Amino acid sequence: MPVVALEADEGPYRLRDDAVWPPKARAYGGEAPDVRERFARPIRIVSRLLLPVALLVTLLGAAFLYTDDFLILSSAPAILQHALLATSDLILPVTWFSLHLTNRRYGAPYALGQLLAGMAIFILIALVNPGDVNNWINNNPALSWRAMLAFGMSFLLANFVAITFFDAARGPRWWTAPLWASFVASLVFSAVYYPAAFAGGGVVAWRDSALVHFALFFLESVLLLVPYSLLRPAMRPLHGMNGY
Repeated sequence: MPVVALEADEGPYRLRDDAVWPPKARAYGGEAPDVRERFARPIRIVSRLLLPVALLVTLLGAAFLYTDDFLILSSAPAILQHALLATSDLILPVTWFSLHLTNRRYGAPYALGQLLAGMAIFILIALVNPGDVNNWINNNPALSWRAMLAFGMSFLLANFVAITFFDAARGPRWWTAPLWASFVASLVFSAVYYPAAFAGGGVVAWRDSALVHFALFFLESVLLLVPYSLLRPAMRPLHGMNGY
């Protein structure tokens, strides 16, 4: 009977003229997406990172320009005077604060993208020197290659660890993630940068400098929890992060 049905093209075994195998939706990965669908995700990622990356590059540029703008601490204890605190030290905690906001809003991959893109653009500007930037910036500080390499290495490492800690510490207590991330960023940056940049030089007391800068960075990061709290309604996490 099944053979007869097939030959007669009748009943449940009737052959279809429009049958295609494999189905068009599954054949060779399905239909090719159009140009808009193909580039929708990269465009969305870039559009989300434009402002965070611009903010990070601006903060890094400000920190660089104020590297030699030392704070006057004539009546402070000797350990603070030996640390050679500058205005740039007050700007650095704001850089990882900007990364915390991106991490809260879009997640760790976006914060890492902001970090890498911001550092790449900043390094590119420094190397290319567009428009002979040294001539129109009057207070361009003269930093050694050792100090600049140490800064780049320690900044990337400190904020990579901070991004990881922030993502792991997400939870109902809104202050846990930024506080832990700021703590590790301050600790790693101070522990890596000052010995890498100044150990063995005999000019800067790098141990005192590392200790004082860690305390300053973390104290300022604690104070930055106030604007972080105020910005939380405007920087609500996207789906997939449980509202944290």
